[in-house]
Amino acid sequence: MPCVLLHFGIASSHIFHFFLSLLMTQSPSSSSREQKKQQTRIAFFEAVLDLCMMGQSFASISLRQVTREVGVVPTAFYRHFDDMEDLGQSLVQEILGEALSTLRDGLQIGRKRSFDRQIAKSIRLFFMSIDAHPRYWQFLVSERFGGSEAVRWAIDAQIKLFAQIVGEDLALQPAFEHINAEDRRLLAEAGLSLFLAWIIDWLDITYSQNHDDEVNQNELIAKKDRMLHECTRQAQMLFYGAENWKSSEETTI
Repeated sequence: MPCVLLHFGIASSHIFHFFLSLLMTQSPSSSSREQKKQQTRIAFFEAVLDLCMMGQSFASISLRQVTREVGVVPTAFYRHFDDMEDLGQSLVQEILGEALSTLRDGLQIGRKRSFDRQIAKSIRLFFMSIDAHPRYWQFLVSERFGGSEAVRWAIDAQIKLFAQIVGEDLALQPAFEHINAEDRRLLAEAGLSLFLAWIIDWLDITYSQNHDDEVNQNELIAKKDRMLHECTRQAQMLFYGAENWKSSEETTI
């Protein structure tokens, strides 16, 4: 079955255009100066994501480097952020937080249930999100254990919030209603950890090969199909296994 994910390769900058369009539709009282300030703030986020996608770690990016990428003088940086740690933390909260929220709202595992291939649809949606915004997901997995403490904490907070909400949503599933709230949270965290472990492999398939000719395109599709199938089975093993879990079970350590 051809992998449909390739058809959703939306440019990763589109979400920034979305934010900009929101700014342009604010009330007439919003000044052009404030709009320009917000546009520059978003440009800082975009510059960091670009540099990290090209192989740099966030901790290695200097203030002068990022202002050069944006096209402003270094002193202009402080109109938006206190320091580089503040920039990284804000990026996670405002940009990655939005991406995670959008993904969370669309997942079939929780609140929005179809009962028809829910796990498979959720995995497909997740990989579509990576294809649409590869820089966000590359940044998240690379900096989750990176050198910036502020960024690590911000990412950890987003992941815990994601797991908490998905854990609450799992209570709506008949298969998991017998599991207590703490165990549903642990299940959501385990599922999310599994999802995050797939990101780099998925990005490697997409970006580590030359896809200029039809043969390579077919090879790319086949590899993505195979990974999609394997990841879906892994998730099925986890969630189908959890269906038989009893919260009354004692855990001995």
